[in-house]
Amino acid sequence: MTLHRINSNERLSAAVTFEALVFLSGQVPTQTVDIAAQTAEVLGKIDALLAETGSDKDHILNATIYLQNIQRDFAAMNTV
Repeated sequence: MTLHRINSNERLSAAVTFEALVFLSGQVPTQTVDIAAQTAEVLGKIDALLAETGSDKDHILNATIYLQNIQRDFAAMNTV
């Protein structure tokens, strides 16, 4: 039973695998253009991390999404 940590530093790991499970830490955008660009950036980060573990988004069981203003941002986020 070995943990494999990906993109780790002294505080956290971007991803951790344990047997057949993959756990991703909070992925946040670095750009502030608009919510669609931020969503695309975060989904790209998630794709890359999952690919590094041999998985993909088809196998996600749970995801939590935080939006600063859900009424304003949800529709634009959902188009990505």
